[in-house]
Amino acid sequence: MGNLKHYFSTELRRARALVKKIYTGKRAVSDLPTALQHFVLQSGCLSLGNIHQVKIEWKNARLKLSKKGSWKSITCVQHNFLPDPIRLVYMSTKVFGLIGIEALDSFRHGNGNMMVKAAGLFKLVDAKGYQMDKAELVTLLAETMIIPDYALQTYTQWEEIDLYTVRGTINYHGLKAVGLFYFNENFQVIKFETNDRYYTQSNGNFLETKWTAECKTYIKHNDITFPSAFSATWNFPQGDLTYFKGEINNIIFSN
Repeated sequence: MGNLKHYFSTELRRARALVKKIYTGKRAVSDLPTALQHFVLQSGCLSLGNIHQVKIEWKNARLKLSKKGSWKSITCVQHNFLPDPIRLVYMSTKVFGLIGIEALDSFRHGNGNMMVKAAGLFKLVDAKGYQMDKAELVTLLAETMIIPDYALQTYTQWEEIDLYTVRGTINYHGLKAVGLFYFNENFQVIKFETNDRYYTQSNGNFLETKWTAECKTYIKHNDITFPSAFSATWNFPQGDLTYFKGEINNIIFSN
């Protein structure tokens, strides 16, 4: 396979060639819960027509692997595709300032995978299977906070819990994942919670763990409004571990 950056580029080309051939239909905004209606309309995404690809360029992205660990800066580029919910995220960093570490976080056609390599040669992690499939699927659901067009796809369903809380469900390729979206008084998403993600333990086993994604600092760029600052947290019974922080430097929607 070689280095993951090359593989990432190959998968991007395949995804671009595929997505425009697929049409799953869209629901009307009026069919959504009130808070989600406001969120979609305020985002400006409806003016873009049928979105097929979203490129997200991250800045100040950092990872922390344990509570006592230090934050590690990473380079991160992400591509999401619609209507087929393909997600490809390439990350890279260096350890000891010398050894290159790269990772590819992906969801394609119902299959989730996290692959990590050192020096472009040595495979450190290759996590896949049912738990990864479901975890990647619910991550896509959470990213409705960045890409509101997911709310209009027929593989997502929505239920109003109260005016500022909406339950989202995503069904795709026989997989199902659920999470709660929380909105502020301006109907901006501020938090997403799910029990459908799995933490990988040191022995390689998966542990079903509550997971929270939070977003803030909404900005407007090219007439599109989106949150620009994010964090992701594992909510362990013994205490929380916030393991990712990052900001969106640029977001590009393509038809």
